[in-house]
Amino acid sequence: MSGIPNRSFSSISINPTEVIKPINSLEKREIEPLTQERLEELWGNLIDSCKDDDKMHELIADKKVVLKSNNLFQIQVPNLYFDTQLRNYQTRMLSFLREATGNEALKYEATVVVEQTKARAYLPREKFDEMAARNPSMLTLRKIFPDIDF
Repeated sequence: MSGIPNRSFSSISINPTEVIKPINSLEKREIEPLTQERLEELWGNLIDSCKDDDKMHELIADKKVVLKSNNLFQIQVPNLYFDTQLRNYQTRMLSFLREATGNEALKYEATVVVEQTKARAYLPREKFDEMAARNPSMLTLRKIFPDIDF
């Protein structure tokens, strides 16, 4: 048997006196019915628990959660970037919430909610109309001095 190196093998012994403990997560637990109030409370606890991780804390701190069903909740994010960043922390986030509720089927979906912003006034007439909306006495001044242009 030339060309084959001699290898020595060691035997592995198993200690039969060692007691195998059951895994806690496989034990039957009572599933807590999830309500909107309970979800918001758990979300606040999650935010408090991740203060050591600045990026995750910043990511979830001001996000609104809405319960869709007992197993599904929605996180409202301002754009798709937040959705992709949430996926980096979904294991930690869902494990915290699943442990607290006992519901292993708990899932989330991110929904982009775009806030409508008011158009800015650029033209002189638009600026005057905006000032008049805030202060109606501007219309009175306009009537007193009709020859003043915008």
